Amino acid sequence: MKYHITPKQAKEVTEEQFYSFFNDIVSRKDWANYHHRKMDIGKMIDYLDEVTIGKSIVDGKWNVCTFLTDKHYEGEELVDALWEAMKDEIDEQ
Repeated sequence: MKYHITPKQAKEVTEEQFYSFFNDIVSRKDWANYHHRKMDIGKMIDYLDEVTIGKSIVDGKWNVCTFLTDKHYEGEELVDALWEAMKDEIDEQ
């Protein structure tokens, strides 16, 4: 099981958007490669606040539903489904 996003996933949002999730990390030239491990499952659940998480017995994919927006996200790994929700959340702000 993956526990954090990859550098490639980190670059799916802007550097400014990524840093908005944190208060205590400093900018670096290679920010996605350096900080991607800070975006783990626990951090994403905490940030999203109210979510339901389940795993399909049919296809084995993880499903995440956010209460505030009532949107559903799916991924092969839990961290991937949560990351999709995080990206959507930052776009709504």
